[in-house]
Amino acid sequence: MKKVLITGRNSYIGNRLAAWLALWPEEYQVDKVSLQTDKWQDIDWSGYDSIIHVAGIAHN
Repeated sequence: MKKVLITGRNSYIGNRLAAWLALWPEEYQVDKVSLQTDKWQDIDWSGYDSIIHVAGIAHN
């Protein structure tokens, strides 16, 4: 099983990617994290096979 971390917890692209990967639940475990607060600093990033950064500023 591949562990995937998606940054941009509420992003459109991140949510669509998580939904697509959910089609193969036996192959992917997906976690999402927001970068808008400092909570991301408490995460142990070493356990992930992939980190996909899709966080961004929109509708500003």
